[in-house]
Amino acid sequence: MKRTIFAAAMALCLMAGTSAFAQQKNKPDAPKERPTAEQMAQRKTDRMAEQLKLDEAQTKQVYAINLAQVKEMIAQREKMEAARKAEAEKMKSILTTEQFMQWSQMQKQQMRMPGQRGHGPQSMHKGGKDGKKSAECKDNCDKPRPEKGTKGKE
Repeated sequence: MKRTIFAAAMALCLMAGTSAFAQQKNKPDAPKERPTAEQMAQRKTDRMAEQLKLDEAQTKQVYAINLAQVKEMIAQREKMEAARKAEAEKMKSILTTEQFMQWSQMQKQQMRMPGQRGHGPQSMHKGGKDGKKSAECKDNCDKPRPEKGTKGKE
């Protein structure tokens, strides 16, 4: 009798604990704010200073370069977003509402699948639409991988 009560109590506790975790996972997190250009440049500079053991003068010079680079990247991103909006407006004037919605979905699909467009190290191993790898990929993929820590040493 005691065992049955104990088992029932344990099962109840497990179910309550599981449902509590499930509810926490489903809550959307608050949207994160993007770091400023200065914060991004400082983070990159800090990593470089630690890994490359930069002195104070070098750190200041590297920060200036990183800040300029980050600002340029942000400007390009804004320029691309403006170009996308302009393209969408042009498409909206040409396409029907249904076609425009379909086109918008196609654009979102392309943005979500960067590996399909040939970006990143995984893309060189992906095949074409038929799933077959190129001869170049087969040649490279069949080679044994180098040992860890021997990067660039042969």
